[in-house]
Amino acid sequence: MPIVLSLTGHLPLGDRRLSRSEARDWLARAAVWFEGVGDAVLDARLMRDADERPVLLVDLHPVAAPVEVRLGGSGKLQVAAATTPAGPGYHQHLCDLLHQLAADFDFDWDLAHCTDPTHYFDSGSPTGVEQQFLRWLAGACARRPGSVGLPAGHGFTFPGEVLTPLGPRTRAWAAAVVEEPHRGGDFFAWWAPDLDAAFYRNRATARLWCEFPWRAPLTDAEGEVADQIANDLATAFKLDPGGDLPWTEWLELLDAIQADARGEQFCVTPTDTVLSVELWKRTGPVPRADGPRVGYRRSPVRAALDGGWSVQVPGGFAREWDADRNWTAWDRTRTVWFRRVGFTKPDGSSPTALEALEVGRKSLPEGDPVPPLEVGEVRGAGVFGPVEEDGRTVWRLSGVAGVGGQLAVCNVYAESAADRDWAVQTWLTLRHSQGT
Repeated sequence: MPIVLSLTGHLPLGDRRLSRSEARDWLARAAVWFEGVGDAVLDARLMRDADERPVLLVDLHPVAAPVEVRLGGSGKLQVAAATTPAGPGYHQHLCDLLHQLAADFDFDWDLAHCTDPTHYFDSGSPTGVEQQFLRWLAGACARRPGSVGLPAGHGFTFPGEVLTPLGPRTRAWAAAVVEEPHRGGDFFAWWAPDLDAAFYRNRATARLWCEFPWRAPLTDAEGEVADQIANDLATAFKLDPGGDLPWTEWLELLDAIQADARGEQFCVTPTDTVLSVELWKRTGPVPRADGPRVGYRRSPVRAALDGGWSVQVPGGFAREWDADRNWTAWDRTRTVWFRRVGFTKPDGSSPTALEALEVGRKSLPEGDPVPPLEVGEVRGAGVFGPVEEDGRTVWRLSGVAGVGGQLAVCNVYAESAADRDWAVQTWLTLRHSQGT
């Protein structure tokens, strides 16, 4: 089970109640406070939950799920945060930050209704906090998983026995942690509560492994991530010039930022000639060849889609959902587009995979047939050919696939007919959880 911090506080309202807009305004002020409180906070954004109620999401580390902050009309403040797998340093830093929030916003935490398995929040004592996290890690390793500390649907296909946020480990490592939990300390990206060189190095390294696409950014969000990684590596270097850093990957990151500066300019990190020279001194003109290069997204990624569907795309693809639940993944020359359609037959029954496919076939354009999709219960068909898009000719594989009660539309675009084999290979990776 994860280590979860669950806190309850109360604003001093007396008999007055907050309107929903007042609660939202308070959370908005808290978001501004979080963003200005220090380097640990990456982002604070006000959203709406499934019930259309405001919720503040605060990101402090790429390894950790966002901290959720909610405020009710009675002035009841609720905070929930899973602090595994980030580490004991994250847990302690977050607790201290939330005590500071209460002091600055003039409210009290109700300790009788606050839950902290480590007891750090109420006691302030770090004794036993590290052991709690090490025991959690040993328990996770005992299940012999293919990954520890990554989201269940991460989709990484990078070769490795046990994938972790800071890189792959061996099953022998996992077995050793089960027997002697203290050997797992270097698994945690945030071990000590201080924002020291190790904190910045590990935060950057985790993002290089899990987030960076190893190319110039294609969106504002990707540009922001690239800037944050570069700033964290530079800070780690300044705090500990003799420390070990991912030098070769840092140079690749700076190359991507410089390429962006000649194109879309999604990044704001300036060119630092002195730093680049220092990196070249440490790496040499030829990248190292020993061991795997940092970056799970150097390998294909299986992306989770709607309704149990998934498809494998290059790790370097940008990905997004639009407001209509259409999913797109792309780079500068190729695109994959997906939409799921659920339907029933006129008599109210659910169509079979073949019946769903027959409906989908009617929407296919003319083109050269591609290999059919037949995996478990999934049945799919597609064609490949040229189409006009935004005044230019591109090549599109138009695919439809059925499973009981659902139809999926999956189109694969390329600028060149020479990418036909790649388009077909991508189409054939479409899967459904019922048909794998």
